[in-house]
Amino acid sequence: MQATQLTNLYSLFMQTGLRTYKAKNSQLRHITDTPETNKGAIFGFRTKEQMIAGRGVVLTSEEALVENTDKFTHWTPNVYRYGTYADKNRNYTVGHSEKNLRQINTFTLDFDINENSEKITANDILYASIDLGFMPTLILKTDHGFQAYFVLEKPVYVTAKTNFKAVKAAKFISENLRAYFAQTLPVDLTCNHFGIARIPRTDNIEFFEPNYRYPFKEWQRWSFKQSDNHPSFKSNFTVLVGTQGKKQTDEPWFDLLLHETKFVGKKGLIGRNNVVFTLALAYFSSGYSQETCLYNLFEFNERLDLPLEEKELVKIVQSAYSEKYQAASRDYIILLCKAWVSEELTSKELFVRQGWTKFKKPRHERVRSHLSEWKEDLLSYLSEKTTFETPYLTTSKKQLREDLNIPERTLDKLLTTLKEQKEVLFTVKRGRGGGIRLASMKMVLVSLIKARDDQKQIIAARLAQLFNLKDNTMQELVVQSKRQEIFVEEIKLFELDTG
Repeated sequence: MQATQLTNLYSLFMQTGLRTYKAKNSQLRHITDTPETNKGAIFGFRTKEQMIAGRGVVLTSEEALVENTDKFTHWTPNVYRYGTYADKNRNYTVGHSEKNLRQINTFTLDFDINENSEKITANDILYASIDLGFMPTLILKTDHGFQAYFVLEKPVYVTAKTNFKAVKAAKFISENLRAYFAQTLPVDLTCNHFGIARIPRTDNIEFFEPNYRYPFKEWQRWSFKQSDNHPSFKSNFTVLVGTQGKKQTDEPWFDLLLHETKFVGKKGLIGRNNVVFTLALAYFSSGYSQETCLYNLFEFNERLDLPLEEKELVKIVQSAYSEKYQAASRDYIILLCKAWVSEELTSKELFVRQGWTKFKKPRHERVRSHLSEWKEDLLSYLSEKTTFETPYLTTSKKQLREDLNIPERTLDKLLTTLKEQKEVLFTVKRGRGGGIRLASMKMVLVSLIKARDDQKQIIAARLAQLFNLKDNTMQELVVQSKRQEIFVEEIKLFELDTG
């Protein structure tokens, strides 16, 4: 992206939260214009090392932000009420705390690739976003992965009068958003929801579409629905006690974590501090005194290969007993046990189940698989075999049957069903030199999203020709790829159940 284009990008992010021009020494404001008042501040950091040390710059105008194009590595994309310095030399910034937030402009996700995670691309983030229902506004390349920004259509303003309810509501959405992507991609679940992030520069932008911004109410509707469908996404877990259930300290996961010793603390990992905090919350929710919790966790800490300092452990336990939290989160329990005990552990093995649930037999034990399972196989197969540059696959039906290990009549039924429901495109050529051409509608849509506006119609026309399309399917996808309302609830393109 060119430097001049960043001006509009910064303005889109700030959403009038900063002054347009500098209050003093402005090179752009007309000399007779009165400086704007009642605006906020953000913070910029020139290197990661300076950011860690708290050495930064307070910015109160978009003009100052533009003047520093490509001079910062990190910033605070959400606006604070004020920013100042802690020292006379104006090196160390003060004010980027949650209670000082003025307005929330964006949700930010950090996809942190380490030696234990699979390599991903910006395309993988876009592909996962299709099913989410909201597309990222911006994706940045970082030293160890990517950061995705989901900019709000309008900012959410934070006020002390409402007891900072806006922050709580936004954090609830942010937690669900991270949990959604963490199902398939390496998301850092430990970083601050509305703190410091990578700043857009001319050399790190992988994807940008300013039209992809959604109302906060749409995010809330999605988040509530997500929590209803996936209880493990909720930040707190209600603990049943007495005759109605088991205490958290009686559950299998607690004993597994308590007797593990190889925890470490490292960015991108949910590690040692999180384990101690989770165990302390379990003690608290189970009715144990803070003294008993401290005694047991001191013993636990002594067994660790890399123990915490005593004062740090005390601080964590005090936080767990502050009554700000109800109990250990199932979300974190599962992540911790999979990270440090065994990736094969299931919820059934970690938690005490209340009542009975009827489960279907494992797929290999059933004579016939449900059509929904074949659908999952086929779409996964297409995802592996196609790219955003070439979103279709040319093969033979025989090869397709062999690769999927699917009966011929089942394949025919599956293809017909998915075509009717607009989840795949396919065309078959019979005889010598014949075969099948097949494409996932999701992959086609993301291809159009990534394409420049002047290329969308060309790509659509080419695909319509390849698949002998006589209707307006491709034109509908072109329109959807350009507008914000692509993925709102009313559009059913990928929501039909084939089971």
